[in-house]
Amino acid sequence: MRTWRRLWQRAILALLLLLPVLASAAPALNGTSPQKIWAQAGQSHWIAQGRGSRVLYVIFDPNCPYCHMLIDELQSQIKPMHLQVRYLVVGFLAPSSAGKAAYILQAKDPLAAILQNEKKFNMKSFGGVPETLASRASEKILRHNLVLLRSCGRKVVPTMIYPQKGGKIRIVQGALDASNLHEVLQEIPLHRQPLSGH
Repeated sequence: MRTWRRLWQRAILALLLLLPVLASAAPALNGTSPQKIWAQAGQSHWIAQGRGSRVLYVIFDPNCPYCHMLIDELQSQIKPMHLQVRYLVVGFLAPSSAGKAAYILQAKDPLAAILQNEKKFNMKSFGGVPETLASRASEKILRHNLVLLRSCGRKVVPTMIYPQKGGKIRIVQGALDASNLHEVLQEIPLHRQPLSGH
């Protein structure tokens, strides 16, 4: 069993490394407009970090190395860029993804669980939180978040959803380097009032 899991993890890692590192704007599928995706994200089960007035949705898988890179880069940007990052967790990338996503959703402090996952992230076992059986509520959330991800254009993580100045909604899928990420964050307009968490 352990040998099979190791082989699967290596295969997943190899596949991930073959994916393009640079992010791209993604067209919505099935006629779903970016504005509708934005509204659906707002009504989804998200986990907030920060109380700033710039809102950024991040769809991530606990086992995704590129998600790990993004979340790590965001930590130093949350306060200076006045961000509220709203994480939407999915669990499809590896056999342990759903169990780790369930652990995050069912934790007493889901944000602390996300940060634990990233702090202990490594390229041997990927996400740093344990697996747990998903409750019915968690299963429903994971299914909903996966449908949202698919409607964004591609089943790719990380996926970022955010408003630009003028009200246009942008969807970016894939990894960004630090300078491109900073440019993205500057595109997000500041709201007049700080936002509360879920």
